[in-house]
Amino acid sequence: MARPVHIQKNFCREVARTLQDHTMVSKKEAVLIGISGGPDSIALARVLMHLAPDWDLHLGLAHLNHGLRGVTSDRDQAFAQQFADTCHLPFFCEYRDVASLAKQARTSVEEAGRNARYAFFNQVADTRGFSRIATGHTRDDNAEQVLMGLLRGSGSKGLAGIPPVRENRIIRPLIERSRQEILGFLDDLDQAYVMDDSNLDPAFLRNRIRTQLLPLLEKDYNPGIKQGLHRLSTILFHEDRFLHDHAALAFAGCVEKTTLETVVLSIPAVIRLHPALVPRVMRCAIHMVKSTLRQITHDHIRAIQDMLATAAPGKHLDLPGRIRVYKTRHQIVFKKEAIPLRQLGRMQKQAKRLPPEA
Repeated sequence: MARPVHIQKNFCREVARTLQDHTMVSKKEAVLIGISGGPDSIALARVLMHLAPDWDLHLGLAHLNHGLRGVTSDRDQAFAQQFADTCHLPFFCEYRDVASLAKQARTSVEEAGRNARYAFFNQVADTRGFSRIATGHTRDDNAEQVLMGLLRGSGSKGLAGIPPVRENRIIRPLIERSRQEILGFLDDLDQAYVMDDSNLDPAFLRNRIRTQLLPLLEKDYNPGIKQGLHRLSTILFHEDRFLHDHAALAFAGCVEKTTLETVVLSIPAVIRLHPALVPRVMRCAIHMVKSTLRQITHDHIRAIQDMLATAAPGKHLDLPGRIRVYKTRHQIVFKKEAIPLRQLGRMQKQAKRLPPEA
């Protein structure tokens, strides 16, 4: 099936270096590979199969049918199944109605699909004994992610792009390889794959960046824009981790009290912090009571800082997820309320209108 020439040898050697540089796998680990049938995931499976003997890895393949493209989705599933059979690898497959999931969660189809994929991969990994989950994200994907962050006005975390390793479980062995290298590797192997036409749909911002903005930047501004964006993300990734660690220490130094629903910070301690750490400390407090930073924006953090600097004691600020931030004379309190904030506000207004007890 394969022709042993220098392209595939070089490709495998570079991916092996990425595995080592980011400590993605250890000896005798079980790695679940997310496979769509597209070129990136097929190349990922082939290169890990080649490298598996060096680490004594146990591999498996997982495919989620999103049900978004009718017979084309079924075609992709059948291709993935046939590929697994040909390679003699365990194959795990499931169907999820992603369009319905998006409506239920009131989110985009793209986000619902991503959430469904990772939920499925984690489920398979947990039940089948896989310690790592490998996805086929590439250097091109990372460049697209950084540009999306720039267009949205993201901070360093957003501009850090796609991390090589996430949660010490999700690994991206192809994150330093270009799409052109991947296609050359597959061509050299005579390896078939399927193409997802939805990747060209201009309704999605990522697709417009891939098919319109990046080609324009390469042609008229910088032929090496993808490499440059990837380099930028790598620099910001390490700087973001540095600030994250320092913010965790700063947060610990500001905390006066914590419960399951409340975090109390010392205002004098927060004021003494370097300005770069204050927003991160605020996010630490919100995450502790909310368990996520979903729907928390830069404007929310800015509003908390403004309240901290100028508002009188007794003022409060409402955030998504039933989070209310109170300011006292010397403290700032982050609290997850037991009831919706509008209902709480109405109750407090009614209490003020009640006459005092005799």
